[in-house]
Amino acid sequence: MSEVTREQLRGVLAKIVKETHDAIVSIVFAWRDGIPVAFIAPDQPQAEFLAVASAAALGSLDALGDIFNSKVKRVDVEFENGEHIVISSINGSFIALSTSPKPNLGLIHLVLRKYEEDVVKTAGVGYVGPSRLSQNPG
Repeated sequence: MSEVTREQLRGVLAKIVKETHDAIVSIVFAWRDGIPVAFIAPDQPQAEFLAVASAAALGSLDALGDIFNSKVKRVDVEFENGEHIVISSINGSFIALSTSPKPNLGLIHLVLRKYEEDVVKTAGVGYVGPSRLSQNPG
């Protein structure tokens, strides 16, 4: 992925942070194997750890999804201190974010849904030119 694309992705992530009124402490777009592509975080190790841990969590939860014949779409984990980790799965990739304590979760989920398509288009995930790839080839 080019550096220009990474910067464009960072721009979309910055919009998510801004529209959630800075309730997001760290946000990362990563491949399902946990490799971060673009992030906004206080430091790089924090973003990398968020990506790797989120990929592992999605992998475990996908095993549950197999039982129910479905895939994980979004995960929200609340910690005792009121902070949350939200992971939104997108076509072989994901957005993971950490929040400040007691965030407006409704707003965060709404803004994530609003920008998921922009992330997909910018990263080229699931797209060939302007049209989306079929989820069921054949």
